[in-house]
Amino acid sequence: MANPFKIMGLTKSFLYKTHYILSVLVPLPLTSSLQHFCTKSPSLSNPSSLTSDTKALCTSSTINHLIEWIGLSKEAAIAASSIFPTMKTPGNHIAVINFLRNSGFHDTHIHKIVIRNPRSLSMDVENIIKPKLKLFEDLGLSGSELGAVIAANRSLLCASHDRRLQPTILLLKNYLENKEDVLRAIKRCGGRILCYDPEKILLPNIKFMQELGIVGPELVKFLSRYPKLFNRHPKRTEELAERVRELGFPYSNMFCYAMLALSSISKETLQSKVEFFKSYGWSENDVFSAFRRNPHLLSLSTKKLRKGMDYFTKEMKFDKPFLIARPKLFFFSLEGRVIPRLKVMEALRSKNLLEKDVDFHGVCSKLEKKFLEQYVYYYKDEAENLLRIYNGCKENPLIGV
Repeated sequence: MANPFKIMGLTKSFLYKTHYILSVLVPLPLTSSLQHFCTKSPSLSNPSSLTSDTKALCTSSTINHLIEWIGLSKEAAIAASSIFPTMKTPGNHIAVINFLRNSGFHDTHIHKIVIRNPRSLSMDVENIIKPKLKLFEDLGLSGSELGAVIAANRSLLCASHDRRLQPTILLLKNYLENKEDVLRAIKRCGGRILCYDPEKILLPNIKFMQELGIVGPELVKFLSRYPKLFNRHPKRTEELAERVRELGFPYSNMFCYAMLALSSISKETLQSKVEFFKSYGWSENDVFSAFRRNPHLLSLSTKKLRKGMDYFTKEMKFDKPFLIARPKLFFFSLEGRVIPRLKVMEALRSKNLLEKDVDFHGVCSKLEKKFLEQYVYYYKDEAENLLRIYNGCKENPLIGV
C-alpha cells in the first residue's frame, strides 16, 4: 500500500520535526492532529528515523541550548535546530511568542505565523518585531485584528521596517486623507502593498493613475478601496491600461473600474466571454457597449451569464437593446431578487394597482427595504398577500419560473 504521507508530498523527517516544534511552541488543536498522524506510524514516532544529514545541520551548542531552555528531548532538539539552523539564541522564540501573545495575537494567529514563516521565531523582539508592530498600532491597528493581518501574509513580519513598511505607510498617508483610509488600503490587499519597494511599485502606479486623470477624491477612493491596482509592476499596469483603451473606454472613473475587471481576466477568457454573448446574437460592439456601462460584466462566470440570459430572453422576453442598456441585471440573483420581485409586480399589475409601467431594472436595483416599502407595504389591503408571494418565491424560486 502506498505511503499516504508520500502521496501528500510530506516526508517523515518533515512530519517528525513539525510535530515537535508545534507541540512545544504553539499548543493548538492541530498539534494533537499531527500527533495522531505521527503515532500511527512507528517509523515517524521513532527518533532514530532522523537522518544523519539532519543531525549534521545542528551544532551541539544549539542542541544543548534547546534542551536546557525548553526541556526538549535530544531528538526533538535536533529536529527543532534543523528547522532553525541559524538561530543564535535558541530561547528567542519564547520571547517572540510571549510578545505576540501580550500584543493581543491569538494562538491561531501565532500558529499560522510559525507555520508559514518559521524563521520569524528567530527575530529580535525589541529591535525588529516591536518597531514593526508599532507602525500598525500608530494607525490604529492592534491586538487580534493586527494578528489576523500579519498571520494572513507570510511576508509582512519579515518585510524591512526602513525600506518597505515605514516608507510605504508614509507614502499612503501622503496621498490618502486619513488613517482609516490607509488601514483600509492595507487590509484590502492583505498587507501585500507593504511588501514591495514603494519607489518602484506604489509611487510609479500612483503617478500613472494621475496621468490618466484619476486625482483628488477619486484617487483616494481607488487607492484605499482597490489597492491591488497599485500593487503590480508598473509595466503590467501600463499594459492593462492599454487593453482598456483598446476596448474604447474614455479616461474616467469607469476606466479604472475596467482596469479592475480586466486585471483578473486573461485575453483568452475575455474572448470566450465575447463568444458567449455572440452565441445569443450579440455583436462584438454590443458586448463592449454593455461592458462600458458595467465593466465587471465580463468578470461574471459563464454559468451565471447563461442562467441570466436564458431567463431574461426566454421567460421575460427582454430584447437585446434592453439588456445592453442594463447590464446590471446580470448581477442580480434570479432566485433571491429577480423572480420574487417579478411575481410581486405581476400581482400588482393583475389588480390594476400599478399606475404606470415600471422599469424592472429600477425595481431590481432597489434595496430590499425600499422595495418592500414601495411595492408591498404601501398597498395595505394587499400587503399580506404580496408578502406571501414574495417570501414564497424566495423560499421556492421554481414557483416563479
